[in-house]
Amino acid sequence: MTDELTELFDQLYRDNYVKVFRLALGLTHNPNDAEDITQEVFVRAFRSYQTFREESSFFTWIYRITVNVANDYMKQRSKLPVYEIAEDAGCSVDDLADPHPDYSPETKLMINEVMRVCMAAFTECLPVSQKKVFFLAVGLGLPHKIVAEILDCSVSSVKSSLHRAKNRLIGYMESRCQLVKESNSCRCEQWIKRGISRGWITKECIANPLPKITIPAGVKIYMWDLRDIYKNVYLADNDEVLAKFFKEGFAQKKWATFS
Repeated sequence: MTDELTELFDQLYRDNYVKVFRLALGLTHNPNDAEDITQEVFVRAFRSYQTFREESSFFTWIYRITVNVANDYMKQRSKLPVYEIAEDAGCSVDDLADPHPDYSPETKLMINEVMRVCMAAFTECLPVSQKKVFFLAVGLGLPHKIVAEILDCSVSSVKSSLHRAKNRLIGYMESRCQLVKESNSCRCEQWIKRGISRGWITKECIANPLPKITIPAGVKIYMWDLRDIYKNVYLADNDEVLAKFFKEGFAQKKWATFS
């Protein structure tokens, strides 16, 4: 690669590193995997940059590489995490929940964190193909046409996958969440103690609350509702992880590009 191309790639690397990391984190929900994916993405991009014909934008091209690399890291859970935990503990989900939750002001502040963790867990049960479409279109808010270019499929295929993902997620909510259906037994406050003990949530959210998540109650959940919900689920989580990621990265001086 010529010096001119190397310098151009170096700028593209700096401009797109955060975007790639955010996408990898949203697809895997694991900061360590996201970091590995991001590094591998730019290694692959650097090696094949001379073949990039600019028929699409660099943004689309690098996102396509990211999704391909993330394939090896993405897993579809056959069950929601809470059911897996109950099976490991040899009890029912209802036995895991706190039967006498605290209703203090501190508890109310932590409910939003429980909701965020729960909503993220729902997406873990999406088939991988639907998870890709859902995060690109809803988590990142990309237009259907761009999502189709990244995934190398038709716009109609994107819309179909998004519709199926929406129906699956709403099915999870309607079968468990009391906020969506009053007769459901699962209440956020019942999971605060369990969440703290397992490290899902911390009391830091009291002093530094993340954007509030609101789930419509008693009405049909539309796609725009999911966009509002997951904008806060994903971006709040990503911003928190990104801040830690870059703080550690600068301290360790690991921002050298490839040469």
